Amino acid sequence: MTDNFPSWLEDDGASATREDRPATGSGDDGGTSRRRRQSKRRNRSVVALVIVTVLLGILALLVLFAVQARAAYTEMRAAMPLVSELREEALGGQTDAAGTTVAELREHTSAARDAVSGPHWAVAAKLPWLGTNVGAVRTATVVVDDLAADALPDLVAATDIVDPARLAPQDGRIDLAPFAEVAPRVVAANDAVLVGRDRLDTVDTGGLVDLLGEQVDNLKGQVDELAGLTATASRAVQLIPPMLGADEPREYIFMVQNNAEPRATGGLTGAFLLLRADDGEVELVEQRSAGDVGYFADGAVDLTETEVALFGTELARFPGNVTSTPDFPRSAEIVRAMWSEGVGGEVDGVLSLDPVALGGLLEATGPIGLDDDELRALGVPSEMFDGDAELSADNAADIMLNGVYRYIEDPDSQDEFFEVAAAGIFSAVMDGKAAPAATVAGLVQAADEGRMFVWSAHGEEQELLSGTTLSGELHGDDGRGAPVVGVYVNDMSEAKIAYYQRMEVEVEARQCHANGNQDLTVTVTLASEAPEDASKFPPSLVGGGRAVDEGDMRSSVLVYAPTGGRITEARDPDTDDISVAPQIHDHQVVVARRVDLSPGDSVTTQFDITTGPGFTQDAVLRMTPGPGGEKFVSSALTCRQ
Repeated sequence: MTDNFPSWLEDDGASATREDRPATGSGDDGGTSRRRRQSKRRNRSVVALVIVTVLLGILALLVLFAVQARAAYTEMRAAMPLVSELREEALGGQTDAAGTTVAELREHTSAARDAVSGPHWAVAAKLPWLGTNVGAVRTATVVVDDLAADALPDLVAATDIVDPARLAPQDGRIDLAPFAEVAPRVVAANDAVLVGRDRLDTVDTGGLVDLLGEQVDNLKGQVDELAGLTATASRAVQLIPPMLGADEPREYIFMVQNNAEPRATGGLTGAFLLLRADDGEVELVEQRSAGDVGYFADGAVDLTETEVALFGTELARFPGNVTSTPDFPRSAEIVRAMWSEGVGGEVDGVLSLDPVALGGLLEATGPIGLDDDELRALGVPSEMFDGDAELSADNAADIMLNGVYRYIEDPDSQDEFFEVAAAGIFSAVMDGKAAPAATVAGLVQAADEGRMFVWSAHGEEQELLSGTTLSGELHGDDGRGAPVVGVYVNDMSEAKIAYYQRMEVEVEARQCHANGNQDLTVTVTLASEAPEDASKFPPSLVGGGRAVDEGDMRSSVLVYAPTGGRITEARDPDTDDISVAPQIHDHQVVVARRVDLSPGDSVTTQFDITTGPGFTQDAVLRMTPGPGGEKFVSSALTCRQ
């Protein structure tokens, strides 16, 4: 009989060769032979039974894996939309709904986590190929379950305490107690979300099966959005009490940027309000025009050679030009120095809005009436308003950016009207006339559009502001793997004619390399929508021919390459190559082009840019916000399209 089993499955006696075995037929020898054959058959039966048992065990384990994996997948698929739903409810102040969503989310994530727990999953996670996918599933379920169990309930509780309705200013004061109450929980929730986000980021979805990779990428995106919410909340509860004078009184310069005469971060700063905050009570102390702050022939601060080359010495001489640089913290430092020298006193920070953002706040307050006697004293004609003399969400930007220059002849009266309008909107918000949720929505939109900036002279506070949309910092990457392209406009017309300017910017990713380098083409089109008879407008609107012919406009277009990048070519499609001189501003390559426009003209410039390496996300664009009404627009053709 042929032995089909390997020798290592037999005992030593059974491994003898046929030649070594004694002959059959004798009594004792025959019995021994039979016993050996019987023993071999028993051994083979045991081995077969073991093999069958192992196979059945493996089959049962595979069935168990399949059942548990299916359960985890089902639970996680039900849980993931709830993360985004919770974010929207928290932003909308729907605390009851958010609490219900957290409880439902916890049920799903807990069940998913239980499904992929156990020593068999730990062993599977170490196997080739399969282990990568198993590890991804376990990491995703643990992260979401930890968030649902710990961080999100604290966040919902905090949202309930700092409900916008409870935080609305009443009689000029904001109650700071709720912020102090929730601060520890909000900060802890944010820390937990960041830990979870970082843990998810360790999962390389490129090596996963397609469906699982898509689900994990989707989860990463949702946790990123949640991290943005918790980071904002964490900063808010740490910044608002001290900045509103919880510990000691604070004073701030609140400046309004005039988009009718564009500057990099908005426009000429023509109105300055001094605000004082003391234990949540905010009052308007005084108002000044740029001229009232002063003119600083020797410069309020020392400028770098690059700053002089890009923005001119007026950046440090005239308060209206401090926002020529796209780095708002630098603008704030300069205007603080100007205020100290020209007015006196050291302010604690600088805030900035533009008329488009102020108009958005009127969505929350409703229209505010203006004093007829005061308007007559300023020489404001009735035709400047369509009906009652009031500012509303519909007319505020147009009146402050255009109407005031068309209907008021005296420049000093124009400045005074600007100050009166800004102060009136501020007072309406602080007196409690604004709908809280609408106020928050208006401020969020203003920040997203680059129309609202905040800078603190206190280092620890500025560190918290750094990296947010409120900071207005000049940077070439977003800190999360995306290159940032900057496109900014500084008006050189010495007029308010740029109210009729239109800018369109397109960023196209032509090639994206494996090392993270991206080849981009940035197309910038400036156009004048001023009427043909614009030269007949009042001198305050068209400039009186000081810098350009009346009705024309002149602009300096600044284009910044992302971190580590370079601008390889600049060209005008109509005239081919153009000459530009690259500069290095705060470690970023930048070029400037002067553009002259008459009514109806349009000029397009294309810039070829190669970014630095290491970028994993599509390029994002930061640009001058413009005078509203979709006059400054942008689009992007990205690596993933």
